[in-house]
Amino acid sequence: MNLLTLPLMALIIASCVAPIAAQGVTAGFTAYVNFFYPFHALYNLQVTIRDQTGRVVATAISPDGSMVIIPIRTETPIYSLTASASGYGSDPLTYWEANPSFWRIGGTSTIPVQTIGGDYWITIGLS
Repeated sequence: MNLLTLPLMALIIASCVAPIAAQGVTAGFTAYVNFFYPFHALYNLQVTIRDQTGRVVATAISPDGSMVIIPIRTETPIYSLTASASGYGSDPLTYWEANPSFWRIGGTSTIPVQTIGGDYWITIGLS
């Protein structure tokens, strides 16, 4: 009876510990991304967030150039976030012009972050 009890007890303990050991450490970030481009209207800004290795961790779009809130979840340590944006700009009188002009704009900003996650505000200067 003792020989059967020991392997059965080890199996029960292993089945309880294995799911806990298999879980990765998940860090949660929230990136609040806004844009700086004075005196011009912004359109269709595509935002890409990358970690320090260049891996894309999140994407978002801002149709009108307003702030974008981007949730990021990862199981690998992140030490910095790089936000890049590209889209279109126009002059402030676009709504009243018969033939408005649009041009490509873009920019990048990098910030250091804590590996445990948190809330971070990123301002991208567009040119």
